[in-house]
Amino acid sequence: MKKIPIFSRLLIMHLLLCCAVLVNAQSRTVSGKVTSAEEGAPLQQVTVLVKGTNTTTHTNANGNFSITVPGPGAVLIFYYVNYTTKEVPVGDSSSLRVTMELKNESLGEVVVVGYGTVKKSDLTGSVVSLKSKDLTPGANINVEQSLQGRASGVQVYQKSGEPGSAMSVKIRGASSITAGNDPLYVIDGMPVNNLAPVTGSGAGFVATPNPRNPLNSLNPADIESIEILKDASATAIYGSRGSNGVVIITTKKGAAGKLKISYNTYFGVQKVANSLDLLSGPEYKEVLNAIIDDGGGVASERVTNDPVNVDWQQELYQTANVQSHDLSFSGGKDNTKFYASLGYFNQEGVVKNSSVKRYTARFNLENSVAKKYAFGINLNTSYIRDEYNSIGLGVNENGSALYAAINYDPSYPVYNPDGSYNRSPFMTTIDHPLILINGQYANSDGFRTFGTIYGEYFFNPDISLKLKGAGDVNITQRNTWLDPSTILGLPTGGIASINTGNVNYYMGEATLNYSKQFGKEHAVNAVIGSTYEHFGSNSFGGNGRGYALPDLTYNAIGTGNSELNQIGSGRASTKIVSFLGRVNYAFMDRYLLTASFRADGSSRFGPNNRFGYFPSAALAWKMHEESFLRGASFIDELKLRVSYGIIGSQSIANYLYLTTFSGGGNAIFGGDRYTSLAPSRVANPDLKWEAAKQADIGVDFALFNRRITGSVEYYDRRTSDLLLDLPQPLSTGFGVKTQNIGSMKNTGIDLALNGDILRSSRGLNWNLGVVFSTVKNRVLSLGPLSQIITGGAGFITNASIIKPGESLGSYYGYEVLGVWQQDDDFTNAPAGVKPGDLKFRDLDKNNQINADDRVILGKSIPDFTYGITNTFAFRRLSLSVFIEGSQGASVLNNAAIDSYFPVSFRRNKLAEPYLNRWTPENPTNEYPSFVNPTSQGQQTINSRTVEDASYLRLQSVRLSYDFRINTKVIKGLQAYVTGQNLFTITDYSGIDPAVNAIGDDILKIDYSSYPMTRSFLLGLNVQF
Repeated sequence: MKKIPIFSRLLIMHLLLCCAVLVNAQSRTVSGKVTSAEEGAPLQQVTVLVKGTNTTTHTNANGNFSITVPGPGAVLIFYYVNYTTKEVPVGDSSSLRVTMELKNESLGEVVVVGYGTVKKSDLTGSVVSLKSKDLTPGANINVEQSLQGRASGVQVYQKSGEPGSAMSVKIRGASSITAGNDPLYVIDGMPVNNLAPVTGSGAGFVATPNPRNPLNSLNPADIESIEILKDASATAIYGSRGSNGVVIITTKKGAAGKLKISYNTYFGVQKVANSLDLLSGPEYKEVLNAIIDDGGGVASERVTNDPVNVDWQQELYQTANVQSHDLSFSGGKDNTKFYASLGYFNQEGVVKNSSVKRYTARFNLENSVAKKYAFGINLNTSYIRDEYNSIGLGVNENGSALYAAINYDPSYPVYNPDGSYNRSPFMTTIDHPLILINGQYANSDGFRTFGTIYGEYFFNPDISLKLKGAGDVNITQRNTWLDPSTILGLPTGGIASINTGNVNYYMGEATLNYSKQFGKEHAVNAVIGSTYEHFGSNSFGGNGRGYALPDLTYNAIGTGNSELNQIGSGRASTKIVSFLGRVNYAFMDRYLLTASFRADGSSRFGPNNRFGYFPSAALAWKMHEESFLRGASFIDELKLRVSYGIIGSQSIANYLYLTTFSGGGNAIFGGDRYTSLAPSRVANPDLKWEAAKQADIGVDFALFNRRITGSVEYYDRRTSDLLLDLPQPLSTGFGVKTQNIGSMKNTGIDLALNGDILRSSRGLNWNLGVVFSTVKNRVLSLGPLSQIITGGAGFITNASIIKPGESLGSYYGYEVLGVWQQDDDFTNAPAGVKPGDLKFRDLDKNNQINADDRVILGKSIPDFTYGITNTFAFRRLSLSVFIEGSQGASVLNNAAIDSYFPVSFRRNKLAEPYLNRWTPENPTNEYPSFVNPTSQGQQTINSRTVEDASYLRLQSVRLSYDFRINTKVIKGLQAYVTGQNLFTITDYSGIDPAVNAIGDDILKIDYSSYPMTRSFLLGLNVQF
């Protein structure tokens, strides 16, 4: 090997040394300090990462850090939980000062409360704050659908799968028996009047008791945040309208800067999630003929035709499309900001001839100078086109298409050879399902405009006067038609109806606001004010019969037989005058006090008790600020809250304190007809408010560098002076009189937890959110009444009992012990009982089953509800999985009633009990023989028809990808897929454990319910 000269070796060593010096000259140490942009306080344990490397460090207790960077082109990434991640180029700097901004979800955010705002960390009441990104994704036409399982203490379920149908929303359970139990909705400071302009139905048309949701007129895409006020200290400021909790909705506002355009859209399909398992045509023939052979039924109703197999439910169902388009513009300059949006939503129903279309427009404008003045306007307008099926509680020929599909003979074909509808000769009292779905329908056109305008003037930086006006006009026309092809329409040549109505609301409000900081220890925020609210409604309706040209349907209602025409109208109004005040006081930003008072005067109550008074108080203690906890470094936030207040309810009908009149009988004098009026109720000038006294204690916490956050609270709400109809002697001329009697209470626990299971600087994160709520309802007193038996639908009566010591919504019926077997001792059996009959518990041991043997079989109010959200993020990819559930509730299954106690032998039945019915060869203890279902009477409400409605549901899964596009035109692009109602785990045998066909606030009955849907959506969000 050739030897390298000494000179060359020295030259190589010199060059290597120079390179090393050059490298060391480029690498250097950078130090700095990280503070909060909101408060300027140093931030401890902030992660500092050199972008593109594994070099990392953390800030100390003073927010200081020091880190080695490879050169001037280095970029530092600053990450801190609840704060927005920030990237800072190093350049030639050796010392940096970095400020980080709080994310919206942090405890430092400002949340909206009644008549003001407050920092979330300073809340003394029970308030849940949700941003638009926290809501349940999917094909949501209203805000309530997006709240399912998202807030502790708030039970939300969809009563029906019908497009735009009403939702059930209860905050900490039901607080009244006959008054309303829905919360108050406040949109941009305007309390919402949710009265439907048109109720009931047209002549002969049995409408669902679950009306379309009035909140459908608000586009969920326009919502910025939602605050849910749960305890009395938070809701008492709304007085009589806050008894069931308050949902405050704030819509999106503009931001100063260049014009921003956003377009959001999705398309999807919906299918029936579940349907009833009924007997097929061949099974129908085999089972019914076997029952006749065993001595049941009627021989003349034997199935003798060669059966086809018609699934009548599937004949009504369809794969339905859904689409949504939202276009928004926002921006501002100097002191003026604006937001405008247009929206279109179109959802077909999974049952034919049902749908909803909505067109919305919103405009928000703000102009302000801090501590000088503020002016704003918020306007929302919408047009909604609804198409309805007849989905009501009618029976026989008055039943809906779904009712007919469940009961209709499956052994005959749908059509005759000539294409006409084929009616089963045994279905004389039930109409053909397809004739009903195509010949009995309704539609409506709804126009609604609402909004607020306000102005605020600051006399000085501490005192301001705010004036606000609000208005809401809701107009609807509903048209219904019963074609002559239907059983009901045939005798009269068709029945047409038109019902119109409008609901109007306006409000005037004036508040004086005061906010002052006294040194470093004292802070006061106060508001006093007065409001005036007016609620009005008008309605008009008419119907006609006997049409020679039925093709015109309701478009020529006057062309029918004029002698059969009917018209009617109505008008009502209510006024509320209120005075309110609230004071928030903070000492050392550690001890917080809130006290509020409201006086409401309502025209719905008698002159002797027109005003109600609603005080509240709350205390909060920021325990983490105390010296004895400062050493507990794992505690970031620890706040104790206690509150007590009184709230009321005026959710009752108008004029109950007056003697009102309605149309009486007609009289004939001298051959002329005279109409008359008759009193319809007894006056009660002493009617007063239902009063609810509520106590609440809670703890808010954040632990381990805010890795775990949450709250837990206990509440006790007692409602007295319940408004009930008390039976009266018939000698008074009336059977009942509305009075203030009785009391009830709700107690429970609300729990909310949020945890970052996995945090990674490499972009992999996993967040878990859990909400859990319990509610225990007990009726305490019914005054002189020992119990009230009520509730029903169709042929069902007396399904529920209201009784001191028991829960509202308690099902009252007979306990089934099993089935009488051949070797049982029949000595003490009720008369006429045979093997194969149901065995009921004979409570009084008198050898007969009657009303005295009824027991409480369950309740419609669940023991607890829960929601679990898992959010996974990896760089640009995000996956959200949401599960919600309910435990301990029951529901009454009318399909089971119709199978156990059939109205007609030839009506179809549930497959499971009939295919596995008792026979001598199959001595099951589960299902009877169905040979003589009424041998012991019609015990329709029993432990086989009242079923467990507990469930766990995979409510939504959303997978999204952020393309991070930033061009001259497109500033952002995100695509996503969403699945809704993907599966449900439940023991309930009906279509869904959450359905409620009767529109009741409390009692739940599954009666020919519109099926729930399973949805799959593909969406796109584009920012310009």
